[in-house]
This record gives sequence, C-alpha cells and structure tokens, in this order.
Amino acid sequence: MTPSPEFILLTGFLGSGKTSLLRDWLGLPEAADTALIVNEAGEINVDGAILAEAGGVPMAMLANGCVCCSLTSDLVFTIRALLEERGRSGLPPFRRVVLESSGLSRPGPILRSLAPLAPLGLRVRVVATCDASQAAERAAHFDEAAAQLAAAGTVVFTKLDLRDVVEAEALVASINPLATRLVEPDRAERARRAFLAGADEAAARLDLPEPPLAHPRVGVLRLSFAETASWEDRLDLMEDLAAFCGDRLLRVKGFIRRPGEEVPLLVQAVGTLFSPPVPLGGAAQAPEGLVVIARDLSAAELRAGLGSAPVHVASFRDTPLACSPA
Repeated sequence: MTPSPEFILLTGFLGSGKTSLLRDWLGLPEAADTALIVNEAGEINVDGAILAEAGGVPMAMLANGCVCCSLTSDLVFTIRALLEERGRSGLPPFRRVVLESSGLSRPGPILRSLAPLAPLGLRVRVVATCDASQAAERAAHFDEAAAQLAAAGTVVFTKLDLRDVVEAEALVASINPLATRLVEPDRAERARRAFLAGADEAAARLDLPEPPLAHPRVGVLRLSFAETASWEDRLDLMEDLAAFCGDRLLRVKGFIRRPGEEVPLLVQAVGTLFSPPVPLGGAAQAPEGLVVIARDLSAAELRAGLGSAPVHVASFRDTPLACSPA
C-alpha cells in the first residue's frame, strides 16, 4: 500500500533562510518526488523565481497574500490540484508536498485550513528555519517568530557562519523544548536531514531539561492527570484547552492512556488543531501527560480556566527569564 504523502510546512521569519534551505533540498536527488508550493506575500514572486532555477519539481504559487489569513482556501485547492494532476500523469505519487509560507505567516491557521483534506490522510509536520545571528531579537519583538518556532517539530539553524549558535539554541529550547534542533554546517546535509528526518519527531519527551533562557511571553507548562481522571476527561481536556486558550495556544505534545491499557496514545497539536491520538507502542514506558506551549498564559491562569477538570498544571520554571543570557 502506498503511504500517504507528507505535507511539510516550511516556516520561519523574514530572512531566516527558508528559500536557501529549499534550494539546497531541490538540488538533491531525494527531492525528485517533491511538490512545492510557494507563498509570496507581495506581488513580485522573487522566491518562486529563485526556486524555479533549482528546477525539476512541480511548483505552484500562492501570491499577493499571506497563506495564514487570506489564501487558505487557495491552499486546499492547490494541494488537491497537485495531487490529482500527479495521479493523472501516471507517475508515482508524491512523497511530500512542501509549502514555503511567507515570513509573517503563523502555522496554526495554515494547518487548521487543511481540515477539508482529512480524507487524503496527509502526514503533516512543521519545519522552521532560525537565523542564529538574530534569533533572540526576532523572537522578542515579533509574535510571529515565536509562534513559528513554537509550532515546529524541527528547527533548522541557519547563518551559522555569522554567530555562535549556542544562544539561539538555548532560546529555541526555551520556546519549544519539544523540537528537534538541527545544527548542521554542511548545507546539503542540513537540507537532507530537515526534509527526510520526520521519524525523529515521533516521540514526545516529557522529561525535558531546564533550558537556560525563556521567551518573556511564551510559557512551557506540564499537565498531568489526577488518578480519578476517566478516558472522557482526557478527551475533554483537549477540547477545553483549545476553547480556553484560543490563539494563545501554540503547541501541545504528550501521551494519554486509556485506563487499564499499556500502549499510550501520542497527542499533538499546533495551535488549536489537534491531530487524532495515535498508538505509539515504542513509548510504553513513557509517563502520561502533556506539554503545553502557550503565549501570555501562566500555570495558575490555565488551572483556573480548566475549572473542575481532574488535571494538575505546573510550570517548567518558577521565575520569568529574559531572551538573552543572564
């Protein structure tokens, strides 16, 4: 049976190296079964022209608008059209469809817009580029940059020749300790690992080390269930999180268990969009619980907002930290 294609959302703030990473990827033989969608916010399609020179893959444009707010229906239509045309061509199905979003796009609304494509069974993941030379400044002053990093399963550090990556790595770890952090100076290998390493993102990690930095508005919280929590309580929690947090919810990842069953279910969300829980037999020993990454939300506020839900809420940190080393 042919596996469903991946949908890879390539996000990252303005000038963080998304197009360069894609160009490096398109130059590799592994990219032959890739379809590409480029979202250019302006009327002049510069990125599309650059990537067209890399050549060899079907490419569609979403121009003159931001895909997260004004072009969501166009995105669904474009994905369908690419997959259907490939099927009519008699060629093997695409293994992945990559969307390069504009530098000001937030991942949450983009992924929510994919709901009409649920019957296709797309395997969705988010890759974010992070400019190592400007990470702290961007994340401190632009909500979009923090939202992009928080949503990512893999964060790819770029411009490694301009500044040591240690500070940028620590910042990303504070915003999204769940992400795989990819530091690779060889550009071809960096692209290969960014687009082919989806399996590395499968396991949720709840025993995360304390990062040395924190974004002043992005908090990382731990949720654990009381012994009295039922299966229905666990399912209700995901709906309650989305309803209470709204746009403040950036990322959720962790495990839940049906009472009496050993195999946990992996829970993931970007923004308020939760993927269906899936069994993960290799994580039988993992503790049950969720890691929640949210903006402008304290543990006490979330606990109060969840009402009588049988859930414990704790913060990774006792005190707020700054975006630069102390």
